[in-house]
Amino acid sequence: MRIVKIFLWLGYALLSSAALMMLTAVVALFLLEVTEAGLMAILALVSALVGALMITASYKASSKESASEAILFLILFWVVVPIICSFPFYVLGATSSPVTAVFEGVSAMTTTGASSLDPDALPRTLLFWRSLLQFFGGVSAAIFAVVILAALNLTGTGIHRSALFTFRTGELFKRILGVGQLVSAIYLFFASIGFVLMVMGGTETFTAICLALSGVSTGGLQPFGGPLSTVLSPFSAVVLAVLCLSGAFNVSVLWDVLRLRRWQPFLRIFTHVEHRGLFTIAGLLTLATVVFASVYNLGPAILDSLYFVSSAGYRYDVISLDMVPAPILIATALIGGSALSTAGGIKVIRLLLLFRHLGTDVARLSHPSRVKPIQFRGQMIEDNEFLSIWMYFFGYSIGFAVGALTLAAAGLDLQDALATSAASLANVGPLLDMTLPSSGLRYQDFTPMQMTLSALLMLAGRVEVLVVLSLIIPSTWRQ
Repeated sequence: MRIVKIFLWLGYALLSSAALMMLTAVVALFLLEVTEAGLMAILALVSALVGALMITASYKASSKESASEAILFLILFWVVVPIICSFPFYVLGATSSPVTAVFEGVSAMTTTGASSLDPDALPRTLLFWRSLLQFFGGVSAAIFAVVILAALNLTGTGIHRSALFTFRTGELFKRILGVGQLVSAIYLFFASIGFVLMVMGGTETFTAICLALSGVSTGGLQPFGGPLSTVLSPFSAVVLAVLCLSGAFNVSVLWDVLRLRRWQPFLRIFTHVEHRGLFTIAGLLTLATVVFASVYNLGPAILDSLYFVSSAGYRYDVISLDMVPAPILIATALIGGSALSTAGGIKVIRLLLLFRHLGTDVARLSHPSRVKPIQFRGQMIEDNEFLSIWMYFFGYSIGFAVGALTLAAAGLDLQDALATSAASLANVGPLLDMTLPSSGLRYQDFTPMQMTLSALLMLAGRVEVLVVLSLIIPSTWRQ
């Protein structure tokens, strides 16, 4: 395994982080926060220097890479970059605890939306930084799903594959830049449209910028405390819901809409199998909210359900999803959004495929010798191709259970541990507040060990559980 090759691309990742820090420093100047601007500029220069040194030391690395190197780069990216991007939370004085700073950086970068900080007490520079960090993390997740995870799943059911992007073996890192520019442009376009519409709806400019960046990345962190209804107009709240869904949609479908500009690809937003699944789950969650809350809360219930199924988890109203039983919310959070998206969770398409496989197996019980092929979206899928999906499902379940047990061992009671494990692994941080409003547990109450465990679960959920488990396989480390 050529570690030098991985160092080269980690250097490029640090240069990207430095560029984002410098952009935040410029924004801080416009916000008249001169001290914060200077500190962000210094952090940007340090990150750029380290990244440049890593690139210089490894510029002669081979242009080819193996699957093991791609896996290791993916994991190191999600470990190193969030830590580097957590420095502003500590340096700018948001917290005096390095563990809390890393927790905030990991939460924003993985688009989890969990925070122990009061947004109303933070400087606007940090509010913009963590919104920008959410956008960077969401775009990175989509890029890696399209490039690395798709290449590692060539013989499977094609969960991560897209007809828009094709690769040859050994050219994954080269394609990251090209695909990265395209995917970034797609999400930036939707964020820009959302920003303009929210400003037209009466939202303050800075708030609209932060919500547009975090909304399209399904991040869930707000630049203010309290429910959205206290700040946003109903029109702006609807715009934000559409942004969250856009982030949870399959990015290849969004690209078809922008590229072809015809009615047929536009209708795919509503007819695509994963998107239909999201709409169905949102409808069922809305129905459950109305049943357990009140029919008079139908409007807020629809908005909150859309926020939740996208894995953003914003709250428009106080009395809404809080009334839904915790097991329903936890199950919904664990499902997640589309495979090629910024959303977390198991992903809708995996659940749809598992249900199709399960239905076929049940049908075979009456005639065990009958050959009944499995069809999905007009394609024949062999039984052995479902092995990776079943492995992922059980791996995810084990990760959820182990996370809950370790959090319980770290001092949380079992109910709190289950909710925290689901919120962290599925990258839906606001789930904790919704499922346990009577317990009084908040992220600011976590001990350093509990924060560390939660952050590790966030990273495992964003990287994808099977990729993390591959680290214990000896063949991963062989040349």
